[in-house]
Amino acid sequence: MKHKFAAAALALSLALSCAAGCSDTKKSTPKSGGTAVSGSGGSAQGNQGSVSDSMELMRQKYADVPDIDGGPFIKISDTTVSAGEIAEVTVSVRGAQQKWNMCGIHITYPDVLECQLRNEEDLVPKYKVGDACELNMGFEARDWRRNLHDELIKKHLRSVFFATIFKENDGLDGDIATFYFKVPDNAQPGAVYKLGYYYMESDMFRNFENDMSFEKFAFEHLTEGSITVK
Repeated sequence: MKHKFAAAALALSLALSCAAGCSDTKKSTPKSGGTAVSGSGGSAQGNQGSVSDSMELMRQKYADVPDIDGGPFIKISDTTVSAGEIAEVTVSVRGAQQKWNMCGIHITYPDVLECQLRNEEDLVPKYKVGDACELNMGFEARDWRRNLHDELIKKHLRSVFFATIFKENDGLDGDIATFYFKVPDNAQPGAVYKLGYYYMESDMFRNFENDMSFEKFAFEHLTEGSITVK
């Protein structure tokens, strides 16, 4: 019964985000806004140059949620590859050892990169679940490249959404998942492809107690990543 509940909760989490962003429905920007953070190696909170108007809407959502002194730090890796190669991009977390229960996050990447898929029809990306999720009760991911929101189109971005859930606070520190992106064959040495986040109303990073201060800290301290061409 508990396994069925967890699977259902994961499916719901994925469905909520995909309904707002990953589906084949008409392009639109949600009333709550999205937050496209085009990565420059800074955090979503401290890197003012990359903060969109929709990021401000996300902050408004948590405006009345109390701050806490510490919490989860989620980071996208920085990696270096040659033109035409496949870059491994890893999302990791620290400060949350056995403190988190579920997550649903959109990461963004430039549309000149090619997300590697394991199922092209359903846009399921190739991924490797990391040690932070070794006790998970389910993990799902989708590549979002159809019917993008206007903000993503304007910024020439696509997104990968992933979600996972645990029985209790069984999420660990470490790598959450690794995804794979092909760099263009004609990429110039020194080119940097920035990786960031796109916040949607249904995104989450929660503990079993559903402490919104914990989630607020996570989303206000996201750290972006990059792919650099040798």
